[in-house]
Amino acid sequence: MAAFKPFQISVSESQLKLLKRKLDEATFPDELDHAGWDMGVPLDEMKRLVKVWREDFDWRDQERKLNEQLAQFTTSVPVSGFGELDLHFVHEKSPTPGAIPLLFIHGWPGSFLEAKKLVPLLTRAQNENQPAFHVVAPSLPNYGFSEGVIKRGFGLAQYAEALDSLMTSLGYEEYVTQGGDWGSMLSRVLAKHYPEHVKAIHLNFAPVLPWNISPLSFVRSLLTIPFSAKERAKLATSWSFTAEGNGYMRQQETFPQTLGYALQDSPVALLAWILDKLHVWSDVYPWTDEEILTWVSIYQFSRAGPTASTRIYYEAQHNPGDGRRFVSIADSFSICAPKSVKIAIAETRKEIIVLPLAWYRMIGNLARHTELGIGGHFAAWEVPELLAQDLQSFFGREGQAFASVTARDGY
Repeated sequence: MAAFKPFQISVSESQLKLLKRKLDEATFPDELDHAGWDMGVPLDEMKRLVKVWREDFDWRDQERKLNEQLAQFTTSVPVSGFGELDLHFVHEKSPTPGAIPLLFIHGWPGSFLEAKKLVPLLTRAQNENQPAFHVVAPSLPNYGFSEGVIKRGFGLAQYAEALDSLMTSLGYEEYVTQGGDWGSMLSRVLAKHYPEHVKAIHLNFAPVLPWNISPLSFVRSLLTIPFSAKERAKLATSWSFTAEGNGYMRQQETFPQTLGYALQDSPVALLAWILDKLHVWSDVYPWTDEEILTWVSIYQFSRAGPTASTRIYYEAQHNPGDGRRFVSIADSFSICAPKSVKIAIAETRKEIIVLPLAWYRMIGNLARHTELGIGGHFAAWEVPELLAQDLQSFFGREGQAFASVTARDGY
């Protein structure tokens, strides 16, 4: 049986002093007159937030709150060709008998922190028709307080293997997943490679390359399905992201190490790189300074350093794999889950990629599609109540995935 060690976040004083010194010595670029967010994070906003980070933000207080609010652990999991990896994870067990094991998978620039608002909503059922969940929210390898990988070739299949190893080591032979960003991609990889364990996946981000999945079905959809005005608007949103919004992805999937020198050495660069996405990818969510700086600090103080988190893009794109296990970024957009795995998609209003329903259906057994009407890319943080309600409806007594999991309480 795997050993699960209780974990408390404890950033060293030397790290805090180094951060303070670097913030004290920060220099800033100039800016064009009347520049706005369209050119990146505005200079005045960066100067203001750096001052808050340096003078007012209390990491120790955030550290204490996270340790009090989330039950955290570490354990070693095996990954083929990479030995044992030390994973950090949140494991919040529900007191409700028969609760459903739920693997919450974060993406970039998120972390295990994204599960914090969902945990109290999901671990307790409000009535007999509403399910409860045992929530497992790991820091992905290379993220947060999990171990970094120093050997090349750790692609999406390896991330998925690590996550499946974690869930089965916890005693959850059957489980469901929830994810956006990379969490969505990894949910689909898990469903494909481990359908005996993964019984349903709930996604709030679902990129699809229909021409890769079925060229004939793609052409037929263009010729025979009259896309509505709403669906045409979705395609326009997705095209805008592809044309102008994915520069960060091209950098991280091609030369992450070059970018990494700035992210590692300059907390100001790290703040700007992440803040840009928190702003652009959110809907009307009123981010507080405390929230922004806590998100960024988890990267600043991460076990492997912030550069490690960007390598998932490179490895997903370049990992030569070994045939069955090769999953590239394009492959992950084209992955089809087995029919036995039920899929739900909860679509927010300002997601960066949104697509016609006919294309979503190409990735597998799409049992539920919901338009949440509000929210952006960070659904678990921006609209946790709506996301939790959709999960509960999907797995509830009247839901499409009711009784899809043989409940076990795990360890």
